[in-house]
Amino acid sequence: MVKYLNAEIYKATHRKYTYAFLAVILGLAAFMMFLLRVEGFGSSNDGEAIIIQRVTVADMLSVLSMMLSVGLYLLMLAADIVFSEQYKYNTLKNEVSFGLPRVRIYLGKLLASALTAAVLCALLVAGYLLLAFLMFPAGEELGESLRTFGSCLLMSIPLWLGGLGFFTMLQFLLKGSTAASMVYVLLIAIFGSGFLELMEVFIPALEPVSRLVQFISLNTPFSFLNKYGPEAMMGYAWALGMAWLGLSTVVGLLGFRKKEIN
Repeated sequence: MVKYLNAEIYKATHRKYTYAFLAVILGLAAFMMFLLRVEGFGSSNDGEAIIIQRVTVADMLSVLSMMLSVGLYLLMLAADIVFSEQYKYNTLKNEVSFGLPRVRIYLGKLLASALTAAVLCALLVAGYLLLAFLMFPAGEELGESLRTFGSCLLMSIPLWLGGLGFFTMLQFLLKGSTAASMVYVLLIAIFGSGFLELMEVFIPALEPVSRLVQFISLNTPFSFLNKYGPEAMMGYAWALGMAWLGLSTVVGLLGFRKKEIN
């Protein structure tokens, strides 16, 4: 397993896709911060620069905390970096034909995807913080903002892992990354965005289904983050995320073991 995992990580780190993704995301973050920095200054009558509004690093951490749910969708890129259309290019067939156990293949790619996602997350957060400290003052509430962000990040990790497990299952069971991505976004985004809650207004009989979907949706802890705080949602988020990861891994392994690789 260790050799297989090393091989998968090696492939992921040598793909230009990985570095292009980092460059694009951090570039967008830098552009957003630059606009905030420029908008924070004006000119007086004598040409002196004056501060109109003062954005701080603490404020930027609050923005990042509110954007952590986006990780449910960014993880698809990390998983795709590892899986890399293996049905399309018949590389998965080669691995099976070579005699590698299917359990090792499945778990190896899942672990490689998780490690790739973890490294990308660390680099993105570090780059975001570096840009924030370069462009803005720290702010008086920096310590509290760092603690809150740390709690929000800790709450997000199991939800991301649950989404990663589910997307990995789809990649193995569906022949094509496009189909896997469409199904993933459909189930994660639409059914976690209040669609059923809207429909139950017109069809009251949907209320029990809507409540169940809300309870098991990976988006729910993020939705209630501002209302209850990360500490209150921590246990629920970890139980929910690990349930998604465990169940999707079992289903994915069983399906992949029976799947005919052509």
